[in-house]
Amino acid sequence: MSEQVELAERLTLELCDFETLDKSPEILERLEVLLADFLICVVSANRISKNKSLLKRDGAIGLAAFLASQSAYEDKDDLDWSAVNHPGSVVFGSALATTFTFPEVRKNFLRSALAGMRASASVAHFFGPGHRKRWHITATAGTFGAVSAASAALGFDQARAKQAFHLAGTNMGGIGEVSRELQGTPRFNRAAAAALGVTSTLAASEAVPAIVNLWRGDRGLIEVFDLAAVVTENRLIKDGIATVRVRTFPATGFIQSALLGVSRLAQSNCAPDEELEELVVTVNSGVFPILNDPARDRWWNLQWNCAAAWASKDPMNLTPAPHVEPLVQARGGDVPLGSAHITGKTSAGAFELLVDKAPGLELFDAQEILWRNEKWRSMVGEDWQTLVEIAKALVKEHSTDETWHQLDRFLRGE
Repeated sequence: MSEQVELAERLTLELCDFETLDKSPEILERLEVLLADFLICVVSANRISKNKSLLKRDGAIGLAAFLASQSAYEDKDDLDWSAVNHPGSVVFGSALATTFTFPEVRKNFLRSALAGMRASASVAHFFGPGHRKRWHITATAGTFGAVSAASAALGFDQARAKQAFHLAGTNMGGIGEVSRELQGTPRFNRAAAAALGVTSTLAASEAVPAIVNLWRGDRGLIEVFDLAAVVTENRLIKDGIATVRVRTFPATGFIQSALLGVSRLAQSNCAPDEELEELVVTVNSGVFPILNDPARDRWWNLQWNCAAAWASKDPMNLTPAPHVEPLVQARGGDVPLGSAHITGKTSAGAFELLVDKAPGLELFDAQEILWRNEKWRSMVGEDWQTLVEIAKALVKEHSTDETWHQLDRFLRGE
């Protein structure tokens, strides 16, 4: 047996052991915020979406797909740059769909959410960058996050959870083209991953046969999906929560660092007697084409949004600034994904800034809290506070039947 296969099988067993989940206060506190963000994204989508959903009344599988899809409707769901995926949409969608549908296991919601986030992140890191170049990692690793969430919710032991993992692994997919074209299609991959995870779990509960060999050989996952099977930072298992960010600024996640940097530079280099002469913003060359495509709307446009951030000096205020746009040059270069390098000059002199840490990670920083609350209020009005309290009740395991009834009305849009 190769070292890669040994690692893969060890990874599966460890992820299926739900007694080893990290329930430290720090992790749980972050989980409350991430769950609230997910709930608010779904509720906002329900209010602006014009289509009546058939999925939300289609049992656990359909509801999982519905919730995962709705959470990404506005492209504002969470983001983990360390694994380059969006875990919450798939994991929380699967966890809530399972516990909604089977009320007797609602006591397992916290375990479900923790297990799903752990699996999604651990698998995403294990699969490696080669896999991410060809496959949509939110769909592939997300499938394992979904099956872990559903298995933990239903109280599976390690052997039954492994069976569900193997069932899911035989069908996971999601081509990387969706990350190149975008156009809203990643929503469907989130939905499909959530549905497959719940389907596999329910099938395992009925002892549907699963393949024994999931990883090895020319038809196993390692070769078929070009998996690196790596251990990063000397840890095979990631908690999946400590590295997840909330996307707060009203633009694509690929330019959050650029918006932060430009607004900061504008605050320090834009005195009344100073005029901007040039602003050059460089982001990762791999994603730059989609941020420089005139066929896309403003949400994706690096140049226009950076011009707006300069004019407002506020990354939350991206009101169009056509008078600044000609002075902004958007470029792709040797910059890490999620970072931004900014140079420029005003009438008073030149400036430069590298933003290597994307915003949204320091969940309890005072400024981050203000931005996040502003985002949430803009999406669902004052209901954001109610949804935050619901998230707290679920994570602290203080939920009541009324909590679940209230959440059901919010999440189904009724």
